[in-house]
Order: sequence, then C-alpha cells, then structure tokens
Amino acid sequence: MKTYSANGSNTTIRERLGLRPIINVSGTMTALGASIIVPEAIAAMSEIASQWVEMDDLQRAASTVVARLTGGEAGFVTACCASGITMAIAGTMTGTNLLAIERLPDDTEGLKSEVIVQLGHIVNYGAPIDQSIRLAGARTVPAGTVSVTQDYHVREAIRDRTAAGLYVVAHHTVQYGML
Repeated sequence: MKTYSANGSNTTIRERLGLRPIINVSGTMTALGASIIVPEAIAAMSEIASQWVEMDDLQRAASTVVARLTGGEAGFVTACCASGITMAIAGTMTGTNLLAIERLPDDTEGLKSEVIVQLGHIVNYGAPIDQSIRLAGARTVPAGTVSVTQDYHVREAIRDRTAAGLYVVAHHTVQYGML
C-alpha cells in the first residue's frame, strides 16, 4: 500500500527501510513475519496502542478471546512459537505453584521436567525445538527414530518425571511414520 511519509515521499514503509519484496511460498514462518495481520487486528492494535493498560489485565482479556475463538480452556498471547512452547512447557511443570514458577529455569527440584518429543519432530524451524524446552528448565526425551515413531516408543519414554509430550506441526518435521 502506497502512503505518504512525513517527508511527503510516496513510498511504502518496506521501501523506506530498504527491505526487498518477498513472495512467501512457505506458509506461516516467523522469519518471514509469521503471517499478514488482518485489518480487524490492525484496527484493534491501533485502538489500544495509544492507551495505558495493565498488561496482566490485557493478557487476561486476550486469553478469554483466544479461548472463545479456539474452543480451548484458555489462551496466552506470546511473541512467537518458540516462546509459546517455552511458556507451555513451564506451565506443565509448575501448574499454578508460584514459588515453582519463580525458580525456573534453574531449579527444577521436585518438578516433572522431562518432555517427550518424537525424534522426527526435533527440528530447527528457525530455533531448535529442544532449545525452547530447555529455556523452561526441562529436558527433551526423544522417542522413536528419525523416520518412525510407534506408540510403544512413547509409552516406554514416559517416566515419573514426564511433564509433557510435544507434537510439532511444521513442514520441517518428518511427515510420515510419526504418531
């Protein structure tokens, strides 16, 4: 979209920043801006951006909207997939225990801190999946082989310290032979 900048030039912001045009044939990728923001979201962002709000209250309100739209129990707005994985893993480890939350990621004593991931899903999608797990203080437990994971692989990986299982949906993962 062409707009006039403060200095009156008729260029796009991409052109003013010296960024080259991209044709995205890969789908939703953080490295390409994740996704195009729909006009309704731009309007909502613009409306709230000029006001002071308590971020916890805004996050709670957003959680309600995300839950309603997805049919989930709750929602949490994060900066990207990697941060979402880290927050979700931390939540499975601590639940609502505020002291345990404050101890992460360094002290996982007494917490379930292992995350089972099919070996064919331990990929780098711009950041290594296992890094997002480690940032929560957890440890990745691979299940299966690079090309095949059977239910018994996952069953045998479950232990007393298992906090979660992570299933990765991305074009980077092995698509066949996984659960």
